[in-house]
Amino acid sequence: MDLQKMQNTYDVAVIGAGVFGAWTAWHLAKRGQRVALLEAYGPGHSRASSGGETRIIRMGYGADELYTRWSERSLAEWKDFLGSVRQPLLLETGVLWMAGKDDVRLRQTAATLKRCGINFVEYDRASLEKRYP
Repeated sequence: MDLQKMQNTYDVAVIGAGVFGAWTAWHLAKRGQRVALLEAYGPGHSRASSGGETRIIRMGYGADELYTRWSERSLAEWKDFLGSVRQPLLLETGVLWMAGKDDVRLRQTAATLKRCGINFVEYDRASLEKRYP
């Protein structure tokens, strides 16, 4: 077979190189597939919904445990991926949510995080003011 033709032959084409497309292409390549990742506007363009210099992975989704579990798995996968690129691209900072103590979504999120075994800290107003003056 002609070497030039082999170099332009792919098993899979992934259309869209945003976070989902790039992630899909990476997993296919890890499985030995020859992947063409195609993006209309080039890498890291400003039209991407996941573009920009900062992103967040959070675990809190109210009562929706499925999203919390997916986020937990996603974070582990991101750490695995970032370990392979050997670049300091992930900075774990935590998240600060502020709401009244009777806020329904906050209570649901706390209950879901507890069920999933995800560590978090709750501050009352005085503790919060002391920690973040």
